[in-house]
Amino acid sequence: MTGKGIKAHIVPKAFYEISSQENGPHKLLSNIKGSFPKKLPVGFYDDTIVTNEGEDRFREWDDYAARILIKEAKNLEEIRNDDELKAWILPKYDYPLLKLFALSVLWRSHAAAHPAFSKVNLGPHEATIRNMLLNGDPGDTEQYSVHIVRWLSHGFGPVFMDPFREKYGEGVNYYCIYCGRYVLYVKVDKRRSIPEFHNLQLRASSELYLIARKLEKSKEWPIMQQIVRV
Repeated sequence: MTGKGIKAHIVPKAFYEISSQENGPHKLLSNIKGSFPKKLPVGFYDDTIVTNEGEDRFREWDDYAARILIKEAKNLEEIRNDDELKAWILPKYDYPLLKLFALSVLWRSHAAAHPAFSKVNLGPHEATIRNMLLNGDPGDTEQYSVHIVRWLSHGFGPVFMDPFREKYGEGVNYYCIYCGRYVLYVKVDKRRSIPEFHNLQLRASSELYLIARKLEKSKEWPIMQQIVRV
């Protein structure tokens, strides 16, 4: 796709949950040492990523993810163990649309010129992921596998931090991308996902599982505390 780049969100606007009546900017929390919270009036924009045609391609995936994860979140069923919330489940969902949404956010993070996304570098994987997006091909479960975490928090709104790469198990590479009340974990590695993630990642023939993660007990929480004092 060629043409003039347009001003487009990297993480879709719906995940910022900014109402038309809301005053004041949101803030970005950074995990870069020595950095300070940054004001985000309406989220991250970049005009170097996509053309109008590209934005139209992303829109169907973005709209679907925003609908099931934000607008219709009440339809998510709780999974509890001894009355402790462990996860949410959606019995039916569209695997290709949600997987392509996650891959598109990862690719946009890689392509973005904004310094907050500087830690995302797909290297030789970029061409493959870009072609999957162009062809509308989500791949199978293990190809760039995705699992999603939902924050469990009381009184704390959408969370945005710089995305970064992290290793799990025997050094399998994943990118963690913050999308408001959710975190996308996308495997960028030819090796299989680690066993702990097998039953949680997106599958074409399975329910959607969203793992509950307590914000107040996470490694992100100390950074959250900093912003309250700023």
